[in-house]
Amino acid sequence: MRSVLALLGTLCAAVPLVGQIGEVQAGVVGSYGWKGPYGPGGGLVFGVATGRLAYVGLRWTYHSGSTQAGVTTRAQAFAVDLGVVVPVRQLDVVAGVSLGAVRFAQRAGSARAHKVEFMGAPGLAAELHVARIALIPELQYAWTGDPDLPQPVRHHGLIASLRFVVPIEVGRIRR
Repeated sequence: MRSVLALLGTLCAAVPLVGQIGEVQAGVVGSYGWKGPYGPGGGLVFGVATGRLAYVGLRWTYHSGSTQAGVTTRAQAFAVDLGVVVPVRQLDVVAGVSLGAVRFAQRAGSARAHKVEFMGAPGLAAELHVARIALIPELQYAWTGDPDLPQPVRHHGLIASLRFVVPIEVGRIRR
């Protein structure tokens, strides 16, 4: 038990923490998915990082998808982001998961179909502050249910994104 407490104390003391209570983040996200309906995309993000310990946010992303054999498939994701913030020198590493829904839409000529499926996407992000904005590159693997669309869809895959957010400090711990 003592060795566990000593290890935790050493890990916590290794990186000096700023006494920040939290920050609000609002911005945009650009993303690219390598499988089927995801493709290039963009959207909006809003979140709160509390005490450099946890992150909770909302994300909306529209992916322009792909067109194969005259069938266009697109995806639109609505998610809640949950993460654990680990301060590492000049940046914060966030290990987390996005939970929400993806609306798949498919069009072949005049025929249209859509289906909404649950999404879970574990990921890893790094937050780097540059001037008055924060750049947050992230890599996720999105899993969704299999949408029952006329043309089969690759419904899971790797997604890389880059968030540009304006961090607004909520407060600091004063002594």
